[in-house]
Amino acid sequence: MVGGSATVLGSFTLGAVSAEESVTEEVRTLRSGTRYETPAYIREAPTAGETVVVLGGVHGSEQAGIDAAHTVREWEFEQGTLVVIPEANAPAVRDSTYSGPDGDLNQQFPSGRSPTTSIAEAIWGFITEMDPAAVIDMHSSMGIWGSSRGPSGFGQAIFPSAAGGSREIAGRVNRLLNDDLIHASEEYDNAYEFTLGNTLAGEHPRLIHKVAADLGRAGYLTEVTRHGTDLATRTRWSEAVAAELLENHGIVAEYTPE
Repeated sequence: MVGGSATVLGSFTLGAVSAEESVTEEVRTLRSGTRYETPAYIREAPTAGETVVVLGGVHGSEQAGIDAAHTVREWEFEQGTLVVIPEANAPAVRDSTYSGPDGDLNQQFPSGRSPTTSIAEAIWGFITEMDPAAVIDMHSSMGIWGSSRGPSGFGQAIFPSAAGGSREIAGRVNRLLNDDLIHASEEYDNAYEFTLGNTLAGEHPRLIHKVAADLGRAGYLTEVTRHGTDLATRTRWSEAVAAELLENHGIVAEYTPE
């Protein structure tokens, strides 16, 4: 097992997990003692299965992904390992800024080379240690991908990696999301449908590009739109995206949409 019978931060026990609980949690600290210090949660079900890493806060001003990641960390499930880094770029999250002190974190993961900053290196080292079947990186955007509605942007899209059947999975997830969240809504029309973004194969120094090129694993850069939506809606959508993607990788969360 990756985790143990207690929640641990460094060498300090934070709280024992009772025998009745189905999921154990271990807490790691990335970049401890620096301004980038941030927790990473390793949650393991009693039944073995795939490992999936979920990140929020790569861009600190994109609050929906941060809030959703914190919620995902609380989900129960019966199989697999769920690894969550809710506030990947901690100083940017604290300041509610897109970039951190060392620039845009999502431009610090060149394929075929080492990450270019200490926090990117720590995140990448941790991800590779976890050996995940998939990585989910949650974002939000000012606009809607491929739509003339609102400003230009990447929202309402899942950008899959070129590995692990990601594009087929993302397409299937989009159809479910549209049926459950958009078509059933009285507030949002078809302009808000979730769509497939470009396939990410390593051309840019972004995390999911590196997941595809260097690990050859499934990866998803998810985007919800800030255009015409409130934070609660964006967070709910982000949680739904994560839940559907996790289920396609064998982690069926006890998740009830609001």
